Amino acid sequence: MKAALVDAALATVPALVLAAVTWRVVWPRWKLVGKLVLHPVLYFALALVIGHWSVPLAWAHQGAGLAGHVWFSKKHDFTWYAVEDPERYVALSKAAVEEFARRRTPPT
Repeated sequence: MKAALVDAALATVPALVLAAVTWRVVWPRWKLVGKLVLHPVLYFALALVIGHWSVPLAWAHQGAGLAGHVWFSKKHDFTWYAVEDPERYVALSKAAVEEFARRRTPPT
């Protein structure tokens, strides 16, 4: 049990650092709270199931999210760590989600 708590803590630290950098561009807003509350719980549960492998798995998940953020920032001419115009970033994120949903919805 103690090892699982340590693993969950190790898995959560990068998520907290990333949230501190990118909190302004998380949309919808509830997602930020969800990430900061739900991820540690999920990492703890994962540590109970697969042990220490939960840490690299969590880091890979967070790395994939960061890679997506960096890619999106480069595509739209933002500095990934500063995001000079968070409102524009969020608007572009919404537009990208809507476009993805539109493509995935079969015509009626």
